[in-house]
Amino acid sequence: MKYVYEAIVEPVGRFLEVRFPDLGIITQGEDLQDAAFRAQDLLENHIVMSLERGETLPVPTFGNECSANGYRMGIVVECDKDTPEDKTMSVNEAADLLDVTPARIRAMIRDGILASRKVGMVHMVDAASVMRRFNEPIHAGRPRKESVTA
Repeated sequence: MKYVYEAIVEPVGRFLEVRFPDLGIITQGEDLQDAAFRAQDLLENHIVMSLERGETLPVPTFGNECSANGYRMGIVVECDKDTPEDKTMSVNEAADLLDVTPARIRAMIRDGILASRKVGMVHMVDAASVMRRFNEPIHAGRPRKESVTA
């Protein structure tokens, strides 16, 4: 089933905050694309969890109050209570978790260190590969060359 809820997008510091007034949930992103993706992910997860618990979803309202420098956006998701949990995260989420830059995450994807799949124009990073990397002991500097014995 398709669900459409209004999201209010407002700049907060260097981020864009996205809130769903009807549902009382909030997320944020570094730019509009990241914020919209995270909002869609949050909305889908919230709806699936609510349906699994047998809760009734509120009727969506539109035209909610918004600040002068913010705007309204309709977020659409298609899901039901049997929608599987997505075990991926955005490049920015992986970068935050591993304490590296998004460019480094893209390099790790390119080099096969992290698994990913492309969804439209966005790389989604496999959460299990990020957690494996997170739990590996990291050694500073370049890898040692094998010692050559004569």
